[in-house]
Amino acid sequence: MKKTIIVRESELINIIKTVLNEQVNTNTQSTSIDKCVPLLFREPIKKFIGEGYDKRFLKVSLGVIGRESDFGTSDRYRFTAPLKTLWAYVGGKTSVGFGQIKPETAEKYGLDVSDLNTSEGSLKAVYKILQDNYNLAIKIGYSNNKPSVNFNEGTGSAALDMAIIAFNLGQTKIVKYCKTTDPNIKKPCSMVGGVLNEPVPNYLPNYKTERWDGVSITSQGYVKEVATRMKNFNCF
Repeated sequence: MKKTIIVRESELINIIKTVLNEQVNTNTQSTSIDKCVPLLFREPIKKFIGEGYDKRFLKVSLGVIGRESDFGTSDRYRFTAPLKTLWAYVGGKTSVGFGQIKPETAEKYGLDVSDLNTSEGSLKAVYKILQDNYNLAIKIGYSNNKPSVNFNEGTGSAALDMAIIAFNLGQTKIVKYCKTTDPNIKKPCSMVGGVLNEPVPNYLPNYKTERWDGVSITSQGYVKEVATRMKNFNCF
């Protein structure tokens, strides 16, 4: 059943004001963070570091946001963001904000569409999602301090690489992968047909995603892009 959500004009104005205020209300005092973090995200980073957030996860979160929206500066993001936000407000299924997160996912962390359209809200949502994905990967057996066995362009942590893949493709991809009768192919150990009972530790799958706009990406390619951006944030 489709649901109708009525958004008052005053509510939309408040959302716009929140975003605009956030963009101009930046701390003028220079810190080391200012050397590598995009302007819009400097204050949230400072705040979260002060609250004890893990710096490595903050760097990966920035890497994801950079990959998804180029911190709100990409032409594609600027064009689609208003349309996707309105669609989300009327109950449409879409991802929104700097981190391109679905509202129903954000709700798990006490955040909504308006939060996802701010730098602080989107950074918090990405961070929490990555953290949950990472904890699941660790629980399954992925290593925190060893790289993926078949991929050396990631973060250096197999568990963190899987967390990034799951951000893009969902937690269902965080499983054990086994050898198959084809030595070049690995599949989830739970699958039947040609799957051998030999798990491959720290294996990083390479799924290919075809998008409606003709832009395709592999899961390993996604990790590489995020990891490359992550390594640029060495000022904190």
